[in-house]
Amino acid sequence: MYNKIVRTQPLKLVTRDLEDSLVKLKLNSTWKINENRTSLIRECVFPDFESTWAFLTRVSMRSHLWGHHPTITTSFNKVKLELSTHDLDDKGAISDIDLKMANRIEKYINIYNDKIRNLD
Repeated sequence: MYNKIVRTQPLKLVTRDLEDSLVKLKLNSTWKINENRTSLIRECVFPDFESTWAFLTRVSMRSHLWGHHPTITTSFNKVKLELSTHDLDDKGAISDIDLKMANRIEKYINIYNDKIRNLD
């Protein structure tokens, strides 16, 4: 579900469309497609615990509003986000909603951009 007011059916993205969309949104250098091509993954390191949780609060509020929740792993100042749409496939699949969420998350990351370094 894309938002809590109007249910939007997710659109599964095939590899070519997905890669083109990542380039178009300028997310291709930071978001990676997992080996099974079922999720988008982003990892980053924040300068401190406070910044990490300020960022995660933004992500959680947006996720709740849109009804689309990422898998989040965090340890002190390290965050790993994984986006997948389970409504499309039991194993998960990448949809247009995942791209929209990745784009929004990237905007939140940019708030802390001068303080963040990407994990390689």
